[in-house]
Amino acid sequence: MKNIKIKISDNGTVYVPRNVRMNITEIAELFEIFYQAAKKNIRSIEELGICMGDQSMSGTVEGAKIVSDYYGLGMIIAIAFRVQSVKANIFRQWIINKSTKPEVTTMPLLSIQNAMLN
Repeated sequence: MKNIKIKISDNGTVYVPRNVRMNITEIAELFEIFYQAAKKNIRSIEELGICMGDQSMSGTVEGAKIVSDYYGLGMIIAIAFRVQSVKANIFRQWIINKSTKPEVTTMPLLSIQNAMLN
């Protein structure tokens, strides 16, 4: 199965697909941090029970535990607020803008006059 990844361009454009699935290496590359830093933060987040990985795709045995190989948007957001990098800052700003920007909902008005004449 192909991983569905978040992309952050050099000009600050953030692309988040609907069903994000990324492994530790891809998360480290996304935020431009070391693999070990990403892994350490993921394990810490899991131990605190804040967020868990997606074990439905695959997992790896580490000692007596099975850990996920893939992580969704919740984990990536949690990591973004724990690490310090330019790309993590861009992603945090994107999250804040998306969550605080009011959405305008438009409702189409349908004319029902002709239906009442019949």
